[in-house]
Amino acid sequence: MWLKKIHLYLLQIQLCMPIKHYLAERTHSENLVVKVVTDSGVVGFGEGIARQYVTGEVMESSLRFLQDHLIPELNGFHPSGPPDLIETLAELLSEDNRSQAPAACCALELALFDAAGKTWSQSVAQMLGNGDQPLIYSAVIPMMSPPSFHRLLHLIRDMEMSFVKIKVGNERDAEILSLAREILGREVDFRVDANGAWSTEEAKKRIREMMTYGISAVEQPVPKEDIQGLKRLAEQVEIPIIADESLFLERDAERLASLDACQVFNLRLSKCGGILAANRLYEIGRKEAIAAQLGCLVGETGILSAAGRQLAANRKFLYLEGSYSSYLLKDDIVNEPVEFGPGGVAQPLPGHGLGVSVNEETLQRLAVMHEEIRL
Repeated sequence: MWLKKIHLYLLQIQLCMPIKHYLAERTHSENLVVKVVTDSGVVGFGEGIARQYVTGEVMESSLRFLQDHLIPELNGFHPSGPPDLIETLAELLSEDNRSQAPAACCALELALFDAAGKTWSQSVAQMLGNGDQPLIYSAVIPMMSPPSFHRLLHLIRDMEMSFVKIKVGNERDAEILSLAREILGREVDFRVDANGAWSTEEAKKRIREMMTYGISAVEQPVPKEDIQGLKRLAEQVEIPIIADESLFLERDAERLASLDACQVFNLRLSKCGGILAANRLYEIGRKEAIAAQLGCLVGETGILSAAGRQLAANRKFLYLEGSYSSYLLKDDIVNEPVEFGPGGVAQPLPGHGLGVSVNEETLQRLAVMHEEIRL
């Protein structure tokens, strides 16, 4: 597999409704899409989304890093098979590179995996180990107005979802948890995500109050820099602490593990820098008996959703998030609906590579920037 051309796209995609949590509110998503074309005409697509408040990355820096650092390294890129591809990608997308532009690394890696799978007639899941883990996705509820919250709860109930994550961090927390329990019942697994809203002492108080409503875990209760606060909470509260914004690179995972600062890692492909990086964080946690949640970013298209599903098939996650594009995006760029059914149950994606195809007419329509680079 030799690369011939690389296309870079920056998309702006409108959301079906505003999505809000403690750190941000969004009405649209900015997505970086990489398209690679091989000498035999095979096309692969990848996607990344920058979140400055998590990793410090912005889309402009992602594009520059691709143009100036990553793409020049692909001259002579000629993997002979999946093991060679994985070894080469691990070197190209080093921790230092991912520390500067994780979304760029993720988009490029996924595009190369997609093209390689199509070239060698394998899915990404097969290249990673051909797992067949059952996939049951969670609903995620943002901060929203009472009427919208009420409607979404009824939709979740009608879909018979077993797992729900609720964004918290304001004065309405007790009210929304009470209503959620009233509508969804006691059997649904509730966890909450504060996105770093509280101090350690306030978090301890809030978590114990919320335990009245049977919450099973709390994600990122304190700001991402407060690792000692996470550690104290992990020691002092009775439910698992999930690290998200505090977890970005291997060095973060190792520090969290060494301090026993959480019981669960939240792995988001674009935040971590791709499938291989997320898998390394998974393994760091597994060795220390730290569970993993596969998370996602608001605004992911079917490309990132498909990539998450390929990884989820190979690893045992405590919770799964993603496959929301048909619910959240006014336009998706993939032809196949990457979604879950009743109960959050999702099936493996058939086909090679990531298992989805891109509608290039929609891609071009949503693009606010497009650049072609010949190798």
